[in-house]
Amino acid sequence: MTPPLLGTWTEWHLRAMRSQGTVLVFAPHPDDEVIACGGTIARLVAEGARVRVVFATDGAMSHSAVLGIHTDPTPAELRTIRRGEALAAARAMGLPEGAVRFLDFPDTRLADHLEEFRTEVLKVLHQYPDAAEVYLPHEVRELNADHRLTGETVVGCLAELGLTPTAYRYVVWDERTEQEFAFVNRNPPAASAGAAERLIAADITEYLPRKQAALREHRTQVDLFAPGQTRPVVPEPFQERVLTARVEEFWINEPASARPETE
Repeated sequence: MTPPLLGTWTEWHLRAMRSQGTVLVFAPHPDDEVIACGGTIARLVAEGARVRVVFATDGAMSHSAVLGIHTDPTPAELRTIRRGEALAAARAMGLPEGAVRFLDFPDTRLADHLEEFRTEVLKVLHQYPDAAEVYLPHEVRELNADHRLTGETVVGCLAELGLTPTAYRYVVWDERTEQEFAFVNRNPPAASAGAAERLIAADITEYLPRKQAALREHRTQVDLFAPGQTRPVVPEPFQERVLTARVEEFWINEPASARPETE
């Protein structure tokens, strides 16, 4: 993996590309928005940006799929609980009421509903034609099927509509994440990653406490929530990395010539 470009260029890029348009964050499941870019969301809100978060799936299968727990809570119960957690996490990041949208496709089965999902993503993009930035799962580098297909669909819809916001692609599920979660749900990508990609790192030190508070609102994922649990859905080593990382990394399509001179 290409190392992140830290320092002057990263900060210059993030500030130079800021605009008055809407910022859209597409998350495969409730909690991915915090894990991938919770500090950036808090920063954008503090800077006055209009941020909207869109969840692709309902997150109902977290305990069944990862832990083998099918009752207490049931998937139907988790669907409702996790919606409330996502709203609480949004408040912790400073988002206003109405800034979160739930598309509610079945967790772990987005691949079975791609045409309907595409229709809903197009509706979102039609609603925000002024979107200046879009944060989304990487459509190639993400290994989890729900994650990768969320990114692939958003990228396809942007192209279909001729929209060209700055895209910040994140990766939550890589091989290390699969091993820690002991859960695999892959769907091979249709293409390879772009050769012009750059990995940048956004300093979120100032907003890390908000990110930490937001992640803790996803209690079903980070705590021993169900009576039958012996470990959290989100493994503790993974949580530790998220809660202590002072940067968030994003892949962008940016030519080398855009990098300014630095001393």
